[in-house]
Amino acid sequence: MSLKMSNLLDIEKYLLLELVYFHLPLQYKNRITRETPMKLDEYIDLVEQCGYSIYPGFISHSEHGYQYKKRRQAHFKRIYASSDNLGDVVITGYVNDNYGSYGNTADKNKTSFVGIALADRENNGAVIFSGCEQMNPTSIVLDWGGCLIASLGVVTVHHHKAIAFYDHYMTGILGERNILGHSKGGNLATYVYINRLDENTNAYCVNAQPYCWYTMDETQKEALKTDRFEYIVHANDPTRKASYVSYISRTAPLNRYATRRFIDIHGFAEVNFDEFGNLEGARVIRETVSQLKSRFFNDYAAEKRLTHDECMARFQEKLNEITSLPRLFSTTLDEILLVTEARAAIIWFKDEDDRGPFIYPLIIKSPGAEDLYQLKLRPGQGIAAQSVFEGLPLYIQDSRQYRLPVGSLKQAMGLTITSEIAVPLGIDEAEVFGALELVNKRGGVFSLEDFALVNDMTLTMLELFKKSGQSLDNYRDFSLLQIRKGGQRTFAVEKNGFTEKAFASPAEKNAFLKKISGLSLEPNERLIFNRITFTRDKQEQLKRLRKQEYAIIFENPHLRHAKTRVSTVLIALLLQLRENRVNLNTVAKMMGLHDKLKTRINDLTDAEYIRLEYGMARIRRSKLVIVNSLPQGLNLAVYRVLCNRLKKDCQKKAVTVIVLN
Repeated sequence: MSLKMSNLLDIEKYLLLELVYFHLPLQYKNRITRETPMKLDEYIDLVEQCGYSIYPGFISHSEHGYQYKKRRQAHFKRIYASSDNLGDVVITGYVNDNYGSYGNTADKNKTSFVGIALADRENNGAVIFSGCEQMNPTSIVLDWGGCLIASLGVVTVHHHKAIAFYDHYMTGILGERNILGHSKGGNLATYVYINRLDENTNAYCVNAQPYCWYTMDETQKEALKTDRFEYIVHANDPTRKASYVSYISRTAPLNRYATRRFIDIHGFAEVNFDEFGNLEGARVIRETVSQLKSRFFNDYAAEKRLTHDECMARFQEKLNEITSLPRLFSTTLDEILLVTEARAAIIWFKDEDDRGPFIYPLIIKSPGAEDLYQLKLRPGQGIAAQSVFEGLPLYIQDSRQYRLPVGSLKQAMGLTITSEIAVPLGIDEAEVFGALELVNKRGGVFSLEDFALVNDMTLTMLELFKKSGQSLDNYRDFSLLQIRKGGQRTFAVEKNGFTEKAFASPAEKNAFLKKISGLSLEPNERLIFNRITFTRDKQEQLKRLRKQEYAIIFENPHLRHAKTRVSTVLIALLLQLRENRVNLNTVAKMMGLHDKLKTRINDLTDAEYIRLEYGMARIRRSKLVIVNSLPQGLNLAVYRVLCNRLKKDCQKKAVTVIVLN
């Protein structure tokens, strides 16, 4: 258990960054000192009683705000319960310089500065700084006004308070000294970091307001581009544009159902974490964002390229700090992406089912990760599979010259594969358990030098893996949709699976349908779709999920007896889907109803009506098809034909089906 940056997972760091926004109740505020610390789980237990100042502001005064805090508290408890790092972490300091009941300092001149200090048993320490507070009009002026002048290089009262807070609580810390901050808190964390470089400091900032580049000296600028400083940016977050930034570490894609408002993008809940707690789809960048700006600011550090030996020395140094296997694999992929400039990196593991052996992706570094995780590749399906089943490293400079099919991978990634590298993973040559694959190189194709470097880095990582004696097999999960209540899974369907579920009554069936659609989730329930987690407070995201990924056959039981023409129903569907590429006649022809466009639906035969329902569901291109109860009077034989056709679609990996009987 450790507060070391090299061990903490992204999801654990995000917990700490968000927790600072929950303001302790008055009776607890002045009890926390280094002599009388509070355990981290005690703080989490108090979250429902806390004041709350993050997005949206002022919600803690309402029932909605209370329920929101309960849901975030449940989220924090899940992370804490599964964490190998946070169990012995204690809070040694807490300062909340806000107005009203939210503050805990006696200063008359309030500044809205908020910070938390942490320590562990190994004498590592951390401080966390809050972003802008929203509890009082004066706090808003101090925070947002302070952000504005800080972007111009002015050192504010908050900067002075942050460095004083750090100095006070890091006294006596002999291990790592880590600084975390979000938004304005990231600006403060950056300021403290560059002014304490001679200490054993590391920093981790998310969507941070940049610190003013032209006020820093060369040593400070270079320090922001090292591995001691991580600057995480969510895709589409504009905060980094407040000043010149050439030190972005990683960009994290939003999940596809995320709310696209600034306050949501800028917060914590719109990105995904993989099964290991690392940011999913995040890409290492470490490059100057704008070459024009780099010339203006005389900043050319991003053009530096390391030699093979320098890369290996740096890589070995990073791995020596790591004790957890998930972090080992994730760091290896990050470093390989960095030095090879690959667009995607995947670690595949080998397994076997009733159809024989296959490989599946365990960790993926690619913006399209969420579409790749449920892939199963058999022998002969791409170079990763060939590398695993033949135990050979493979270098494909030009994929057009390579004949093995890669359709599943290509379709899931949404790009043309041009160049690849695959290296087998194993305890020895006779016991290969997986492969590491790189796909496409930015601005060209992989070179022999890239291939040699990936081989050496993979062998170095495998040496540590062998010594650990651990396994990652228990992280395997192929479900497309699952419902979890507390720590238990109450329902799941595998991707491309065909599942039938029987009910005792229509009411029971309708309750289940509402549950798997996210319409009746309880406070302690989660809906997980394609590895993305939804809770009942994410109604906008759930609505977008249902619209994009759900298709319900027999959704409207009265449609079978409607006098509406077939053409009217299909036109309405195309307008809803905004489908401009396919015209009405083409759609009707695909359904075998091109001569029935003017026919009323109640005049269709049962077979024709089934084709209409099936076609309307499949044209949505949704991942999940739900077959609702059979409309009254519909022929059971044609219903079985529908189910058989859907089973074939599942076998072709085109869709996942749940049939409600």
